[in-house]
Amino acid sequence: MRIPRITGRTAALAVAAGALTLIAPATASASAGGAPAAVGPAAAQQALAGKEVQVWASNVRLHVEPSVSSDSPTTFGPGKLIDFCQRKGDFVSEPGQGSSSWWSYVELPGGSDGLWISNVYLVGGEKIDGVPDC
Repeated sequence: MRIPRITGRTAALAVAAGALTLIAPATASASAGGAPAAVGPAAAQQALAGKEVQVWASNVRLHVEPSVSSDSPTTFGPGKLIDFCQRKGDFVSEPGQGSSSWWSYVELPGGSDGLWISNVYLVGGEKIDGVPDC
């Protein structure tokens, strides 16, 4: 069964819209003072587009929340996912690989509901560069 693609994109759009709402006053006041405009819209565009990330492990559980005890409707890996944002959640440790409390909100390459994966299983370290916070 294939899950409609719109769900994950809708969540990313909500994150991006929230980012735009938060930065709009700062952008307006910075422009009025002659200073360069904030780079917020680029960050919002990044959230909409997502960033391709590499899962190095096999059969990693994807969760509905950034928690090891939340439902896990599927597994993935190794391979590439689309990462929209990241935030702190449950601490996860993988012997010989490291540990992290950061989780990424991802979508499967062919489209899916957004799900969470611990950053421990992503190439790039504890917190992934170029992926905005949720």
